[in-house]
Amino acid sequence: MAPGTALLDVRGVSRSFGDVRALDDVSLQIHENEFFALLGPSGCGKTTLLRVIAGFEQPDSGLVTLDGVDLLPIPPEKRAVNLMFQSYALFPHMTVERNVAYGLVCEKLPRAEITERVNDVLRTVGLTDKRSALPRELSGGQRQRVALARAIVKRPRLLLLDEPLSALDRKIRGEMQMELKRLQHEVGITFVVVTHDQDEAMSLADRVAVMDEGVVRQLDAALDLYRRPRGIVVADCLGCS
Repeated sequence: MAPGTALLDVRGVSRSFGDVRALDDVSLQIHENEFFALLGPSGCGKTTLLRVIAGFEQPDSGLVTLDGVDLLPIPPEKRAVNLMFQSYALFPHMTVERNVAYGLVCEKLPRAEITERVNDVLRTVGLTDKRSALPRELSGGQRQRVALARAIVKRPRLLLLDEPLSALDRKIRGEMQMELKRLQHEVGITFVVVTHDQDEAMSLADRVAVMDEGVVRQLDAALDLYRRPRGIVVADCLGCS
């Protein structure tokens, strides 16, 4: 697939929970090797959309394709998509190395391949010297990098990140924003991040979709979004009204 072409295509996706319309006819495209952000307040539908893409939620209507293949009939574990949870969900009794290797072990890959891929990804995230440490022995930023390593070691086509920096303090958050951007370019995986923090979205993303009440209000390059917000809802979300 050529750079800049659509990797993920979401068309007319809707999802309701009782009387609550979480997603209302959402359509968007995400490109190969793009860093894409879903921005909006709590309850706007961004996490529901992420869960639909990951396979943990089925839409009431609509289509989601990855590389032109319909994702909806495919179970989460079979999709070329990985979701990094906000809590990081590390196994507390496992070392960094075993946490990162876990998904590859479950896939029953050859031991030599697992070792090589784990070594490569630990080098990429700068945790080679922490391979024998337990999660409780790591800082918040280091735990975040372990979770990221575990996600990218499986080499997904698409990596979904749900509020990945919210558990970090402001100083570490700024450092990890730069680290995420660097890693995204280095590993060549398309990243989709969910956030309610406009500064985070604007500093990380190539393009941003602003969501409100289950609807995409505007989708634009980060700078264009800030310069030309369409409507008061978008302006309020960006803090520029």
